[in-house]
Amino acid sequence: MTKSSTRILSNSTLLMGAEISSRIIRIALVVFAARLLGDEDYGKFSFALSFTSLFLIFADMGIHQLIVREVARKPGDVTRFFANALVIKIILAVFDFLLVFTIINLTNKPYEIKVAVYILTAYQIVISFNLLFRAIFQAFEKMKYDAIVTILQSMLDTTLGVGILLLGGNFHQLALMYLIGSIIIAIYCLIVIAKKFTPIVIKIEIPLIRFLIKEGLPFGILFFFAMMYNYVSSVILSFMTTDEIVGWYMAAYRLVFAVLFIPTGTMRALFPVLSRNYKESLEKFKSIFKQAFKFMFFLGVSIAVLTTLLADKIVLLLYGQEYANSAPILRILIWSIALIFITTLMTHTTRASDRQRFTAKVVAFSAVLNVVLNLILIPKFSYKGAAFAAVATEASTFLFHFFYLNSKIVKPPLLKLAPKIVIINLVVIAYVLAFYNANIFLLAPSALLVNLIMVYSIQYFSKDEILILKEVIHLKRH
Repeated sequence: MTKSSTRILSNSTLLMGAEISSRIIRIALVVFAARLLGDEDYGKFSFALSFTSLFLIFADMGIHQLIVREVARKPGDVTRFFANALVIKIILAVFDFLLVFTIINLTNKPYEIKVAVYILTAYQIVISFNLLFRAIFQAFEKMKYDAIVTILQSMLDTTLGVGILLLGGNFHQLALMYLIGSIIIAIYCLIVIAKKFTPIVIKIEIPLIRFLIKEGLPFGILFFFAMMYNYVSSVILSFMTTDEIVGWYMAAYRLVFAVLFIPTGTMRALFPVLSRNYKESLEKFKSIFKQAFKFMFFLGVSIAVLTTLLADKIVLLLYGQEYANSAPILRILIWSIALIFITTLMTHTTRASDRQRFTAKVVAFSAVLNVVLNLILIPKFSYKGAAFAAVATEASTFLFHFFYLNSKIVKPPLLKLAPKIVIINLVVIAYVLAFYNANIFLLAPSALLVNLIMVYSIQYFSKDEILILKEVIHLKRH
């Protein structure tokens, strides 16, 4: 076992631990917001958040992702990269706010929703700066700071958000709490960066700014279209249906989003390592990819299967009968997770190998496909149509990347792993159906145990992979 493998898994474990804590805390916020605001007002808040998320790219242009790659390769130039990136971000922030303000005022949305959009636009702009700050932590593989930010952000949002709702606050005040929390995080990040990594300066180097814009644009396009097909469904639903339906859809979507900490946390740790090893050791690059693929494939499918089986119980437990229509949405949407676990790894692999332009084109195509499918399916199938569009979109991204990686970079071991994945989950399905009437607090953990027993029985993971995982756990305890 190499030090590199241990560091990657150690960082991944740290980030996933932080993300697990964060998601659990945020689930509390989602549940309280959905229950206390009601499906209509929760739908209004969700629209404002989704609408402003679509414009986040104009406050970033992919700069934060490029900074991770470049600083990981040239850590001595961190001050120059960071100083010039700040200049770009300040200009983009002004442009982003003016753009959102103009577009939302061209719609027929009521004034109360527009106010929420204004507040959440400011929130998204601060978030875009926080992405840049966190890029410095990731580039130096100092994931403890990234983990602290992850947990602190969720604690602030949840504490402030739930607090204001329990005091009788509305969705405007909830949006304001999001903004306040993000500002506190920005201050913390700047203090850490100034003390540990680089002085905070503003510097203008026209050649470097041109480089950042040119090289960051493919990352930015990718980021834009990724945000687009994550949030466009709820925006289209808002214009074509009702606020209640948006509330049902986003209640299910938030549960799906809650498990994305696994691929995102893993890739925060993995991306700088992949970027470095692509230049230094192609064989190690391929080995890291294949090991990560094995974990992501197993986790994505296992989560999707169990959630599909227990969707009704999960929705009733968390949201209550008012959100019963969220269950069929969750049952469909969760299958995008099985794909996202793998495609997140694939898209980061192309970016780490300087092939981000391919991924940008694919994600752009998939995003356009998502809009088209939503416009076709929502009038016919309402919220179920939006869910089907999301899964089809992710399938498109997966297929393009699978064949591209297979022919150009590294062969994803999908076909080799698929038979064992099927066997594991067929046993889980049989178990859950046999004991479906049991309490969910007994059924879900026991189903997970059955899954792990099957993993061990058919030796899905090799002895070396288990040893690496054990060593990472040992390191985390000490």
